Amino acid sequence: MKNVLISIGGNCNSNISNHNLDFEQIIAVDSGIKHIFNLSLEPSILVGDMDSISEEDYQKVIETNINIEKYQENKNYTDFELGLNKIQNPHDKSIFIIGGEGGDIDHMLSVFFIISNKEFYQNITWIYGKQSILFKNNFSLEVDTNINFSLIPLTDLKSLYIKGAKWELKNENVETGHSLTLRNQTKGKLLQIHCEEGRFAFIY
Repeated sequence: MKNVLISIGGNCNSNISNHNLDFEQIIAVDSGIKHIFNLSLEPSILVGDMDSISEEDYQKVIETNINIEKYQENKNYTDFELGLNKIQNPHDKSIFIIGGEGGDIDHMLSVFFIISNKEFYQNITWIYGKQSILFKNNFSLEVDTNINFSLIPLTDLKSLYIKGAKWELKNENVETGHSLTLRNQTKGKLLQIHCEEGRFAFIY
C-alpha cells in the first residue's frame, strides 16, 4: 500500500524520518504544517480553520503555492477529521499521523477516538513521540525481545489471543477499558495478537 502522512498541531517529537517512508500524499492540519516544514517535506494540502498556524508558516504556504482549504472556526468537525477526509482511497493506504503530543487532554483523546471509529482504522499508525499506536483487531509484528507494550480494548474483545509475550492469553474475553492487557513485554521475535470480535489500540 502507498503511504499517507497527516501532521496535526501540538508538539511533535516523532521519529517518522527514521522509518524511511515515501508519501504519496502529505496533509498538514493547521499548525501541524510546522512539523512538515521541519522535516523538509512539502505538503499536498493545508486544511483547517487556521486558528493556530503562525503567520510565518501561513505566509510560507502562500509563497510556495500549497493548496489551502480554510474552514470556519465554528464547525461540526475537528480540523483533524477534515484532514482524514482528504485522504484519497483511505482503505488502500497506510496512514501515519504525527503531532498531537502534549497539550490539552481533550484534544489528545479526540484524536485517539476519531481514529478508532474510522472504518479504515486498521490502516492508521499514530507516531506519538518515541512510541507507535496501532489500531487493530488482529496482526502479527516482528519485534525485538523485551519490548514493553500495552493493549487498550476499545470495545469488548472476544476470544483474545496473545502469543510471543511474557503474559500470553488464549481465547480470553476482555471488557472495554479493562487493565488486564496493560504493560506486557515481548518474549520472542514474533508477536501475534488477534480476537474474534472487537478492536483495540496497541501501544509500543
